[in-house]
Amino acid sequence: MRFFKLVLVGLFMVSFAVLEAEESIVLAKKGEAYYVICRPEQDTDCELFAANELQRYLYELSHARFDITTVRKKKSIVITTADSLPEEGYRIILKDDMVWLLGGSPRAVLYAVYDFLQRLGCRWVAPAYDFYRGTDRHIPVNEELTFNLQDAQIESPVFAYRKLYVEEGRTHRTENLKQLIDWMPKMKLNILVFPIDYEGRGTVKWDNWREELIPELKKRSIKIEVGGHGYQNFIHASMENGALFEKHPEWFGMDVSGERSKDPRMVICTSNPDAVRYLYANLLDYLKQHTEIEIFDFWPPDSETWCQCGQCRTLGNEAERHVMLVNHVAQMLHNDLPEVKLECLAYNRYTAPPQHMELDEQVLLDFCPIGQNFEYQLYEKGNARNESYNKDLNDWIKMFKGDISIYSYFRKYAWRSLPNIIPHYMQNELKYFSKLGIRGISVYSEPGDWFTYGINHYVFAGLTWNPDIAVEPLIRDYADVVYGNAGQTAMEIYTELEDIVRFACNIAHTSVKEPQAYDAYAARIHTCRDRIATVTRNLHTDNLTRQNLKRLDLILEYTAKSIAFMHAKSLKDEEQMNRMDTGIRSFLKEHAAEGICIPYRN
Repeated sequence: MRFFKLVLVGLFMVSFAVLEAEESIVLAKKGEAYYVICRPEQDTDCELFAANELQRYLYELSHARFDITTVRKKKSIVITTADSLPEEGYRIILKDDMVWLLGGSPRAVLYAVYDFLQRLGCRWVAPAYDFYRGTDRHIPVNEELTFNLQDAQIESPVFAYRKLYVEEGRTHRTENLKQLIDWMPKMKLNILVFPIDYEGRGTVKWDNWREELIPELKKRSIKIEVGGHGYQNFIHASMENGALFEKHPEWFGMDVSGERSKDPRMVICTSNPDAVRYLYANLLDYLKQHTEIEIFDFWPPDSETWCQCGQCRTLGNEAERHVMLVNHVAQMLHNDLPEVKLECLAYNRYTAPPQHMELDEQVLLDFCPIGQNFEYQLYEKGNARNESYNKDLNDWIKMFKGDISIYSYFRKYAWRSLPNIIPHYMQNELKYFSKLGIRGISVYSEPGDWFTYGINHYVFAGLTWNPDIAVEPLIRDYADVVYGNAGQTAMEIYTELEDIVRFACNIAHTSVKEPQAYDAYAARIHTCRDRIATVTRNLHTDNLTRQNLKRLDLILEYTAKSIAFMHAKSLKDEEQMNRMDTGIRSFLKEHAAEGICIPYRN
């Protein structure tokens, strides 16, 4: 092991000029591997997984079997950690016929492996969901597999927290969660977030999945974050066989009429120390039974109401009370389980920071601009709602020295699966957040409409690592892999959708336009559909390409329906709006199993 470290130190001393002068090396030819994969003798589960993944995809690329060994040979692809690299940083080095895939941690070693494979031509543009039928990836087969390193710099992420949320989990199942988990490290996403029990329904609940998913997450070194709305997971009126409220009504929030409430959306009486002790004891017990959790989300109930008793009102406004409770729990948790990081929200009625209380710097803060208007960038002038969020965010940055992450709405349930395609919008936001010193970014994930938002998800993942990368090549990658020889047409249609949907469709908080504006938008969508029909008719496309073009056409059809709805809205024609809404609901229900939409709940 000491010899390995000395070798690594020596390699890092090599000048970039020498590294860049390396010629191509032949890894395999005509099904014969010329290299072995060398893993550490005392490797972690993640490093072993990285070696197996490298072997698997090298075989797909070349039809050659690369042996895995712990003995370094003259021609080896060496995967190992290097103490000199940052935790999530990695580096690929080509020197003296040796390929070194180095990471600052086992997770970063896995990133290095996937980067190496991408340099060999592999693309994984989406999870391997069934509806893609293999068009989620491209693995080119090479009779002669060669590698030439063009860039030997250290790669490390701009954002430390790169999250996908299960959140409402309307279409998540164990199998597609495993497919999502498999995709995440390929895109260098490092945290998957689960609800402890979404809205208390017992269906979208971490305990329902943890047994099967923990091994998949651990071997990829993906961090597990659990929690969500709300405090009521640990104290609610129906606990102790329904007797808790009868025993301690004073623990529960008081409504405006002066009555203590059993409503789970009512925040408990946070001024009552016994209620807080009860809550914390249950939270601590949960975390001790779930040792896999690395980040715990401690949020108030969703659409909450705060206790109106005199003692609670003396504590201050919603933000003051939230921060006070979070600080108390964070300090207790730091003593009892210091390895668990507590996360809280700036959300809803408490996006502004408190004026008389500082949030504990050990806490991760997620800032949630839930009412963001996507006709404007968050930082732009011209929309009062966005301007208010931007002010609150900057005020938090001024007063809070801990890590801030953005709980983004780049895929939003309220969009009803409308194709709000926003690659460049996301890049502008992430560049801005990076300049502000924001440390994390997240987005919802749902397989049910992943195809609709697939290009957003693919671009989002790339931008979380580096928001300055060029977006167009990512869009091109996605379009070419998913649509084959119709990729150029698909790319141009996505460009049109990016310029239309956030302005023309029934997107939450979008302004109503004049009727003639909707006529013009509708005409552009009609032209897009004509193009798909022409391409499908004239190009020699395979069945999978035709299948995906049909999905894209369905997305355009839904867009046209939404524009028609907004046209009726601009005319204040409620009868037509109702007819259009009924038709849209039927459309979503009819196509619910195709990866493009999630039906309305009602």
